[in-house]
This record gives sequence, C-alpha cells and structure tokens, in this order.
Amino acid sequence: MIFSGPDQAPIAVDRFPDWKARFGDLAGRLELEIGCGHGGYALAFGRLRPGRALVGIEQRKKFATTVAEKVERRGLGNVLILQGDGRLLAPRLFAAGSLAAIHVHFPDPWWKRRHVRRRLVDDRMSTLLLRLLAPGGLLDFRTDVERYALDAVERLEEVGFENEAGPGRFCEAPPDEIPSTREKRYLQTGQRVWRLRMRRRVAADQGR
Repeated sequence: MIFSGPDQAPIAVDRFPDWKARFGDLAGRLELEIGCGHGGYALAFGRLRPGRALVGIEQRKKFATTVAEKVERRGLGNVLILQGDGRLLAPRLFAAGSLAAIHVHFPDPWWKRRHVRRRLVDDRMSTLLLRLLAPGGLLDFRTDVERYALDAVERLEEVGFENEAGPGRFCEAPPDEIPSTREKRYLQTGQRVWRLRMRRRVAADQGR
C-alpha cells in the first residue's frame, strides 16, 4: 500500500488502480511526473491544466507529504501525489499504453561512475517509459547537466522514442511550458536547460 497524503486513503499496488474512479473523465488524459520535488510543476499543472489529470511520484517522504497537503488545500482534484520510488511504482500503477505524457524534470545525475546505474534514464527505465505511454504520447525530459542530457537523448532514441527536434537534438521551451521549481531559478539566472520532447511512435507500435 502507498499513501497519497496525510488524510487520504491508501492505494493498493497489487493491481492497477481504477483511475476512472479517481479522476472521472480526466483519466483518459492521465499524465505522470516522476520526482515532483517541491511541487512547482505539479501545483501549476493542477491550476493551468484543468482538463488533464496528473499523478506525481516523489521518493522523499517530506517533500511528497508537503506537496500533497498543498494539493489538498488548493482543491486541485486533478492532481494526486504519491510517495515512493518511481522505478518500482510506475509499472505497478499504470498499464502499458495508458499515459498521455510522462514528465521527468532534473533527475539526480549520479555523478560517480559506480552510481551511473542509479540514473533514472537508463536502458531499462527508458524502455519502461516508452511502454507506459500511449501511441503518440509525450516524454518531457529536462536537465541542467549536459553530460546527462547527451546520454539521455542517445538512450531514449535507441529504445525507440521519436525525437520531436530531430535525432540527437534538443528543443526550445514551448510557449505553454510549465516550469518546475528549479527551472524558475534558471529562467532568472539564464542557466541553460537541456530539453527533450520525445514521442512514442504511432505507426510502429503494433506488437510492443
């Protein structure tokens, strides 16, 4: 069982949750944020995207609890914050092809060589992200670490993602992009952010 907030009922992870019961018609446009941190993106999403639903997974209990409390206080019924490891929870919460978008913003780069295997965007996780997305679904990846960005674009393209900007290329922020908590600081300082917008191909998805 995992808990979505201090006053909310636990969600069983031995079967896929009934997202229709939780979000109603919004479940048809369900999105996932892995590592919601201080909640800048998730909270803004709830306010600016009322026609979509977002599940945020945050491993640090303190952060997850704080963001869940803010979601509840602000009455954001289209957002649900869960505490746990996204690597483990994502395949237990979402069926293959069920997500309209997945957001991965500024994941830990794990600098030491022996820790590289802990990076979120490795071959195994990249394949999982592709599988969870619906055909045409979006992977929104952002990082402030160039080396991680170059590694991520190579891995994601190798597992079958289609890069909106073209092979090996990064994109500019779209006009309606919602910045995360960290990205707001970078917008003020001018620090570069490497962005990837990757799609699960529509035509080549049969049989995956």
